[in-house]
Amino acid sequence: MRMPSERAVLTRKSPTHPADYEYWDEAIRKAVAEPDPGLSNRMVTGVHFELSRAFGDVLGVGVGANFHSWAVWGSRKAGVTIRQEDIGSAIRNGATVAGIVGAVVAMAGGMLIRRRHRVSRAQWALGIGAGLASGALAGLGLALDSRSRASRLILEGNRTVLEDIGRQTARFMAHFAEEPTGTPEPLEAFLAGFRPGLTESGGQDLLRRAFTQYHRARYATGLKERREAAYFANCLAVYHEHVRLQPFIAASLPHIIRKCVTSRMMTYDVGDLRFSVGHDVPALNGLCFPPLLENLENEDLILFLAGPEGWNVPLHSLANTAATDWTHINQRMGYVFALFRALHIEPSVFRHPFPQEIQETKDST
Repeated sequence: MRMPSERAVLTRKSPTHPADYEYWDEAIRKAVAEPDPGLSNRMVTGVHFELSRAFGDVLGVGVGANFHSWAVWGSRKAGVTIRQEDIGSAIRNGATVAGIVGAVVAMAGGMLIRRRHRVSRAQWALGIGAGLASGALAGLGLALDSRSRASRLILEGNRTVLEDIGRQTARFMAHFAEEPTGTPEPLEAFLAGFRPGLTESGGQDLLRRAFTQYHRARYATGLKERREAAYFANCLAVYHEHVRLQPFIAASLPHIIRKCVTSRMMTYDVGDLRFSVGHDVPALNGLCFPPLLENLENEDLILFLAGPEGWNVPLHSLANTAATDWTHINQRMGYVFALFRALHIEPSVFRHPFPQEIQETKDST
């Protein structure tokens, strides 16, 4: 069966108003229920893109990125593994690393044998070659198995993120898109819809805090306060999701290749920009952080970034933000929080996830 293009997925009829909860609920349901993995991922990416624009309109001009602005790129990157488009590089890296390990093991074993037995250099070299070949074959099998497993797990996580936060964003817009003042009563009614408790136990305390900050971003009068609140909300929301996704992420990468994958394969695009999690978040245009986020004033945000959770995000630089093992949640969060702050108002974050489809549409008209 022919798969619809990204253009078909991303040009569905938009809601007449951001507060149209029924539209968002149906869009999320269809994206999550779609049985074809690749198409489901494209639909998830499309709903995040629409939510990013609608939520941005509700939060107001100049506030910057919201959670869905970032989820677009996370979902787009997830699609590469879901469709196994990275299988070639996975095979090359898996075979190379495992081959080297096999050769090293054979060399070490050969040295021990030569000390006790008479083994010629040719026999020793043959053993090293056999170790290299055996390791490469083992790496090939590991790569194929891990990519297949990762595809299934990442798709499940991809759907989980949209269901979990997408519906809360839709609820927020339904409550506040047409609410002119930030009075306490509507906020209390909205927050009552979150399950109490820690994320690890199925609770939504982190999401409750996140949307409290989005409410602050929606109604604060100063742009600095609004921008800091939106950034803080993004951090809380993504932390909630990564706690939920930790089992999927850990299970998708075999222990033996985690550091290799993090350093060699964990690249991703945000609009026109390309990043690698194995390197520090780069300063754009010579600036670590955008205007109004250079010096943070929100005390709860500062405590969160440098607090006891263990990620110790630098407050005044982007040094030491690289990850060595992406399966460690503290390393992931340290990198992600720094990235979110550095690119909070970067135009690339708000780009269409499939620009080639836009160009094709223009060329055909």
